[in-house]
Amino acid sequence: MCPNRGKWAHFRRPATIQFHTMSLYTRLVRPLLFLFPAERVRNFSLRTLRVVGRTVVGEWLLSHIYAYRHPSLEREVFGVRFRNPIGAAAGIDRDATIYRQLGALGFGFVEIGTITPKPQTGAIRPRMFRLPRQKAIAHRMGQPNCGIEKAIDHLRRRAHGQKVVVGANIAPGSQCAPEDTPKEYLRTFRPLYQYVEYFTVNVASLVGAPESYTPANKALVEEVLEGLFDFRRGQNDYRPILLKISPDWSNQQIDDMVSILIDTPLDGLVVSDCSQQFGTALSERNRGRMAGCVLSGPPLLDRTEELIRYVCSKMDYSYPVIGVGGVMSAEDCQRLLDAGASLVQCYTAMVYEGPAFPGRTCRALAQNKNKN
Repeated sequence: MCPNRGKWAHFRRPATIQFHTMSLYTRLVRPLLFLFPAERVRNFSLRTLRVVGRTVVGEWLLSHIYAYRHPSLEREVFGVRFRNPIGAAAGIDRDATIYRQLGALGFGFVEIGTITPKPQTGAIRPRMFRLPRQKAIAHRMGQPNCGIEKAIDHLRRRAHGQKVVVGANIAPGSQCAPEDTPKEYLRTFRPLYQYVEYFTVNVASLVGAPESYTPANKALVEEVLEGLFDFRRGQNDYRPILLKISPDWSNQQIDDMVSILIDTPLDGLVVSDCSQQFGTALSERNRGRMAGCVLSGPPLLDRTEELIRYVCSKMDYSYPVIGVGGVMSAEDCQRLLDAGASLVQCYTAMVYEGPAFPGRTCRALAQNKNKN
């Protein structure tokens, strides 16, 4: 019998195509794109992806060229079934306009947002910069997004039976007063509830920098979550709620978030996020023009792995963790999975590795599993 025959055989066919598209991107397309400002290229690339994958034929074509599926990659995490553990991190699909296309590229899940109750334009441009030597991105975006109403309009178009899981990263608006914070999260959480499979609660701004941290921050996070839990209790469907941890937080801050996870109906953690601690990633010349930026990409990988091991040991590996920060290859994904993550997200890899990244990574993970 031919070894390529069987249920999943047709997913092996695009391997050569996928290799050539990856090579074409890194050798020709990426150098050309890098001649232009980072955010302009980002917007152009995502608009192109949206147009190409808008129709059923276009979506099929993207899937046929890029995606890779194998039953060994499927998993169930916090009650949700994922076709593979590789996800698109928040920040790629800010307005919930390309989740179908990202799924067609091979992502097992897409986290939209960050979504706020009202539309936000974000910080003044330029606000996004490449660091090619480190394959990193520095940005001070300010959470630009279309707001909850338009995001829901986009999510209403989801096809019945669509396989890509969609989560929502939510946060209060930039002009939100501290006393209104719990209500601000609810203003996004409630209308989105029926349209996504899980929520990530972005609380970095509530906890703040280590030097300004006080126990009141933990109390505020608990107050925010209690409002979300109360609403969820009255619903017929269960939506997992996760808390996002910053790599810049102190051990005390992280311990407090782990204790919230253990003591409340919280379902898991997202570890970690962009960092303000650049280390040696920025040159003296860049420090001035990139003031106020956070960093994403390979410089964060070691810290992300360290944090995953730390929080998993603190909670005795009893709760799911989504690992994000510095993932640029299948080897990086495997490092975070081995550290205790159940799922992995990427952001910067799409800039430097191109649209073939999720499918290529899934193929490598499946092949490694088969070898073992």
